[in-house]
Amino acid sequence: MNYFYFFLFIFLSILIFIRPIIWIIANWVLKSKRLNKTGLVAIVLGCVCIFFAVQDEYWFERVWRITTLCLGIIFILRGIAVIFLFDYVKKFTNYYLKNYYKISIPISFLMIGIAFIIISNDYIGPQKDISECISDRNIEIICGFKNPEDIVITPDNEFLLMSEFGGIEPYEEQKPGYFALLNLQTKEKIIPNILIEENIWGNSSCKRNKTKKYGPHGIDLVKREDGAYQLGVVNHFPDETIEMFEIFKESGSWNMVWRGCIEVPNEFYFNDISLKTNGGFYASHMYKRDITLNEWLFISLIKKNTGYLVEWSEDGFNKINGSEGSGSNGIALDRKKNIIYINYNQGDSITKFDLNTNTKVDKKFIEAPDNPYIDGDYVWVTSLDFQPNDFGKCEFDISCSLPFSVYKLDKNNLETINKYSFSKSVFGLPTVAVPFNNEIYLGSFHSDRIGIVKTN
Repeated sequence: MNYFYFFLFIFLSILIFIRPIIWIIANWVLKSKRLNKTGLVAIVLGCVCIFFAVQDEYWFERVWRITTLCLGIIFILRGIAVIFLFDYVKKFTNYYLKNYYKISIPISFLMIGIAFIIISNDYIGPQKDISECISDRNIEIICGFKNPEDIVITPDNEFLLMSEFGGIEPYEEQKPGYFALLNLQTKEKIIPNILIEENIWGNSSCKRNKTKKYGPHGIDLVKREDGAYQLGVVNHFPDETIEMFEIFKESGSWNMVWRGCIEVPNEFYFNDISLKTNGGFYASHMYKRDITLNEWLFISLIKKNTGYLVEWSEDGFNKINGSEGSGSNGIALDRKKNIIYINYNQGDSITKFDLNTNTKVDKKFIEAPDNPYIDGDYVWVTSLDFQPNDFGKCEFDISCSLPFSVYKLDKNNLETINKYSFSKSVFGLPTVAVPFNNEIYLGSFHSDRIGIVKTN
């Protein structure tokens, strides 16, 4: 609704300067004897707007709902004025026509200002203090993690393996992170051991040693054609690389063996990865590496295409034509159907992309989606239910309670099967939702915890 109102007010700010249309409306008013029916329509429309605006317990915390309420009140007042004060309406219409530009210019600028306020703000309610890591009745919390941005389930279905995110530009300076495991039975955090061995899954020019740190972002896990379990990682620190690991179970847990890396050319800034069973992979290019925060905010507003899907093979990186979008983010590959799901974070959408024909076959609006997760016939997606300007003090807090939702979508047509929405909860800024045994495990790009939501 924020975008609807943004474009509505921009449209009205332009429409007011299309003089022939304004003249037609004004002359219609001046030539009419009464406009009671028009007034009644305005009053009814105003009542509908007010009813729609307050259909939420916390309606007063949402900018678009407040805007809808205000429009409803304006419609009702205009309707009353048209019915009971019609002579004054005619006098004002004459005055307006005589002072057309003096009145139209301030009104146009006012509408433009309102449009930008609406698009840059959504949630204006209080943020709950969740600095203390405690569960509530809606979300169970597991503490002791650091930005668990992306999550996969280990082959034995006994652990979650996750990347602990360090950060990316332009939001913050890139810093090191690491990896973590969660034992699904004991809810215990485990730090996996990493062995460095020969580079056999990457480029021979890409090097790594035991002391070199990691800055993991998106990850993916696949069983290769040779039977090995391969973990691919988008890595931002200290260099832009794709890191490849083999994971193996030992002493009741899972460890990692470094099997190589691929240096990422400067033209790409990757977010997520989807592995193929033959050693190749797809990656999502977000936007140019030197993008500024102001540029990012402007792109979020106009939804300009900034990224696309890239395929890597032994021949190198190749752009997938037709995959362009605004802020390409998380991706998930359906290997049986050769379909990949792409979340365009700044474009507020998830897209079903056919790799056989390089075409977008379906699309659904979801506000700021992050990592899609395929579970059987469904795709799980998280959304951030606020605008960039609402982030506020979250940057300085360990965890943030801004509103969010989790969607369970039909994999075939992207129709919503279930939606779980949260506000003022003990968790926030989710990036991935992983279902397992009637629970949804939530990761976050800015949090010291993992969230668990019961689905039954």
